[in-house]
Amino acid sequence: MIYVDGKKVPILSGEVHYWRLNPNYWKEILDRVREMGLKVISTYIPWHYHEYERGKLDFHGKTDPGRDLQGFLELTRREGFWVIIRPGPYIYSEWPNDGVPAYVYKYHRLHPKFLEYASRYLEKVCKIIKPFLASRKSGHIFLLQADNEIDPWPDVFGHQYGLDGKPGLFQQYIRELYHDNLEELNDCWGTSYQSFKEVNAFIATMFQGETGLPLKGDKELQRNIDYFRFKYFYSRKVADWVVAEYRRLGIDVPIYLNLYPFFYAHDWIEMQKACDLIGLDLYPLAEFSEDRYEHRKITDKIRYLSSVSKLPFIAEFASGVWHARHYETGVLTPNHYRLLVLSAILAGVAGWNWYMLVNRDNWYMSPINEWGRVRGELFKVFKDLVRIYEKMQPPTLTKLTNVAITFIPIQHAARTLTHNSPIAVQLYEADVDYDVYDPRLKPCKQPVLFYSGNQWLETQGHENLRQYVEQGGILIAFRDYPRKDDRFRNYNLTGFEDPERILFEFKRRFSFRLGSSRPLLEVTSSVFSFGAVDGQKIEADLGTYGKQTIGYLKSIGKGKILHLGIEPSRDVIIEILRYFDIKTACYSPTKDVTTALFRRDHVYYLVLVNNGDEDKSASVTLTALERYKGSMTITDLDTGIRKRCSYERRTPFTVEVNRKDGKVFEFRTRA
Repeated sequence: MIYVDGKKVPILSGEVHYWRLNPNYWKEILDRVREMGLKVISTYIPWHYHEYERGKLDFHGKTDPGRDLQGFLELTRREGFWVIIRPGPYIYSEWPNDGVPAYVYKYHRLHPKFLEYASRYLEKVCKIIKPFLASRKSGHIFLLQADNEIDPWPDVFGHQYGLDGKPGLFQQYIRELYHDNLEELNDCWGTSYQSFKEVNAFIATMFQGETGLPLKGDKELQRNIDYFRFKYFYSRKVADWVVAEYRRLGIDVPIYLNLYPFFYAHDWIEMQKACDLIGLDLYPLAEFSEDRYEHRKITDKIRYLSSVSKLPFIAEFASGVWHARHYETGVLTPNHYRLLVLSAILAGVAGWNWYMLVNRDNWYMSPINEWGRVRGELFKVFKDLVRIYEKMQPPTLTKLTNVAITFIPIQHAARTLTHNSPIAVQLYEADVDYDVYDPRLKPCKQPVLFYSGNQWLETQGHENLRQYVEQGGILIAFRDYPRKDDRFRNYNLTGFEDPERILFEFKRRFSFRLGSSRPLLEVTSSVFSFGAVDGQKIEADLGTYGKQTIGYLKSIGKGKILHLGIEPSRDVIIEILRYFDIKTACYSPTKDVTTALFRRDHVYYLVLVNNGDEDKSASVTLTALERYKGSMTITDLDTGIRKRCSYERRTPFTVEVNRKDGKVFEFRTRA
């Protein structure tokens, strides 16, 4: 939550582009926004449009009424709206040159000429917006976005960075990364450069399905990783400059950065260090139709955002669609928006900005059109979602979960790890809610942590995982476990043990037990076989392969490591949690149904989504409420229907939920 003079300002908004709308309709459009229940709007300021001649900017509508930024800000203040302002320099927004003038567009974001021109523009635009800042009397701009989806754009500016063979920023960065030690670079890359000026990037294919150079071992992988590190470095440098420039010019409200929903341009942790909060831009396909994993992949990205952002915010949340992409997305139905928003809340989001809330040129199918008329089948849904948000107040809630999985962004950027983590997939299928944890951060807060990465990890990650276990955490790994550093040197601080051999082709059903009194677990998997191990052996009879040690459980400090040399499955994960007596706050055995439980004092909120293609009568067990033996009030936040009942231990709660839709229930345990 953001506070202005002690007042709570909801970080829930809709994008309204004043310069793309007839000023005669500004007020009518704002009336519709207010009717929806929103108190906040967001808008870009397009440098390219306001600079009608080189060096001449119009912010008062003298050359065109659409350029009257001053008038729009005065109107929004008069109408009682809070404003999120996004002055650039870049805005993208399907605008020529991505929002900057043509004479600026030819220079990359850190080029001295770009910085010179951008500084002049920011100085002029800040003079307009500063009187409206919420830090001033009667001000209403409470949040500012610095630049937009900062990206080096190697396809446009690669020649300026030194990616075409001529020395540039890339070579300078690599020189600093390797501390001017050419011998170390050649050893890591498998190269024989005579000078850092000769260094070239090695870029593996980024998009699945493209043809390209395959990576040949750790040396080429290291080169590829260092290329992505350069991009991270570049984006952070731009972020540092633009945030510092806004501060120099007197912008004293919180500044945020918006990021891509993938990891090839931004290190989210580093970008958070540059500003007050980071937000994510999300545009999923209609009803998560990309593949069977899209719903989980989107919620996992929000889970990760929740772990690294000071206030997890979806800076651009798909509302409507830009021209040409509607062929790809399909029709965005009312159910799509309910499913999308409730899934984001389930994953832990604190707020969002609908982009676009209002139609404009080359954008349509938003709930409000260019003339302030509503699209009825959508407007009501958006209004209902605003009401649910205001009732729940997500920033004030605590998410109840005891489980986390690791997430290592650079492994995804370098294409050594996919978003279809087997562990995440199985947790999702079992409806075990979880947090997402980056091992570079301080030790995980959850009692159980599943390692969901590959075998190389930064040394800080190893150290934090070790500390997590020593302090009492339970760290669980399957076939992948951390045993190398990020230069691919052997490094096993955490305490995992290497298998003696790998039965590569063995994949058949067999059984094993986690403990002598536990039930048999049946799995179908290929197997790592361990030799002598510290701690308790976990054995299985593999038929013709005989009795094999397929895992072990050992203590380190106050905590434990469980290592199983098999592929994760839903049943195995559930049994692991039972073995360690880890209870989930809520769960549903109903297929395609996902749940999460939140708490604020004595009030609980159950969020349930049905990503299936048919209506469901879902059964939900609220484990976190088992200790309450008295009566409680249950309210359906869609219908407002309230009933008083007793919740009996292990009695499932039944919910009727439509296909591709969701529900929210409030459980009030005290009057």
